[in-house]
Amino acid sequence: MIDLRSKKYGVISLGCDKNRVDSEKLIAIIRNNGCTLCNDISEANVIVVNTCAFLNSAREEAIDMILECASYKGGNLEKLVVTGCLPQKYIDEVFPALTEADLFLGINDYDKFFEALGQAYENHRVNFVGKGDNSKAIDRVVTTPCHYAYLKIADGCNNFCTYCLIPKIRGRYVSYPMEQLIAEAKSLGELSELIVVAQDITRYGQDIYGKRSLVTLLKELTALDNIGSVRLLYCYPDVIDDELISEIRDNPKIIKYIDIPLQHSEDRILKLMNRKGSRSEYLSLIDRLKAEIPGIAIRSTFICGFPTESEQESEAMCNFIREAKLTNCGFFAYSREPDTGAYKLKCQVLQSVKNSRVKRLYKVQKDISKQYLSGYTGKSLKVLCDGIDYERGCFIGRAYFQAPDIDGKVYFNSADAVQGQYYEVMIDSCDEYDLFGHTPDYSEE
Repeated sequence: MIDLRSKKYGVISLGCDKNRVDSEKLIAIIRNNGCTLCNDISEANVIVVNTCAFLNSAREEAIDMILECASYKGGNLEKLVVTGCLPQKYIDEVFPALTEADLFLGINDYDKFFEALGQAYENHRVNFVGKGDNSKAIDRVVTTPCHYAYLKIADGCNNFCTYCLIPKIRGRYVSYPMEQLIAEAKSLGELSELIVVAQDITRYGQDIYGKRSLVTLLKELTALDNIGSVRLLYCYPDVIDDELISEIRDNPKIIKYIDIPLQHSEDRILKLMNRKGSRSEYLSLIDRLKAEIPGIAIRSTFICGFPTESEQESEAMCNFIREAKLTNCGFFAYSREPDTGAYKLKCQVLQSVKNSRVKRLYKVQKDISKQYLSGYTGKSLKVLCDGIDYERGCFIGRAYFQAPDIDGKVYFNSADAVQGQYYEVMIDSCDEYDLFGHTPDYSEE
């Protein structure tokens, strides 16, 4: 009988912040079983790779990582485990092909981790995809800096955008019960910032409570003493209603920041994408948010080179970006994914053209961002310290309009700063993405 508690475990998480939460729950399962976790891949007896499969590039990254980890089997590594989206969607292909891996688990199979691992030690290779139900787990080992964490409030998606694999990987939209989420948020300890995520947080509760219940959840979360503030990611534009806008405006614990994945600006392309809304409706929503919540930071993402997208439509999206003046934007070349509606569309755009359009849009946004950030030069700005940038020799933090990893940062000098604390930073300069400054107590002498 293999003593699994005597093994050393390493977990590698790929993909989005929602995947990170899944990995944190698996790490908690391993820790709670009395096992040792290690950060050095060469020391691990069992390595788990939690994969993303949203895009072909993500699948390639996952396979490369799996193969890299497999190279350690000549040393301490005994078992290689592959979990998450890749086996969930493609188990029939990856199980026979990735013989380097010994165990495969899907997105909700972590509660079966040790049972499956024991079988892998006995039988060499095991497929446990779809055999578990870890959706109710709340215990986590937070892998972000200790002062902020993500809270995934739902899984799956009902929007069925024609470019997106999420419903085929994660299934239909499933909200997690509110009491479960409140208990999970309480268990995360003292947080300066809780970041609420799902594929679409605005539809939270509709499936289990019969109505959208995001605002009710936000009231409950912000009432917790251990939660300093709440940031909202991934709000779909067609269901941002009066109630949500009022809650963002009036609740002092909700950061005046919203991420709205618009994906395109032109009506014809939006219809082909199966997106609800239009150019005029999007601009009206942006204007309304800015008018009702002064200073609100609005972030979005856009897909460039969707099938049949013309040069005129690409240029029109540039004009949309100029008019909307969003605080932060991400632009991505369309990825043609099998098993999606857009895969079969004719008139696919050349990769070189898609890349060129991405660069053009980023250039437009850089000018907008530089103008926005320049407005803070010479002013004091409240900044949350995220830690130290040793290469630059200064502290690093974020203002309210900057979410972790996806937006810019504030680099600042200070006599002393503590991670997780807020500081008033005098902004000295900026570039297209970041701000640079100092606290009042700092002296170069």
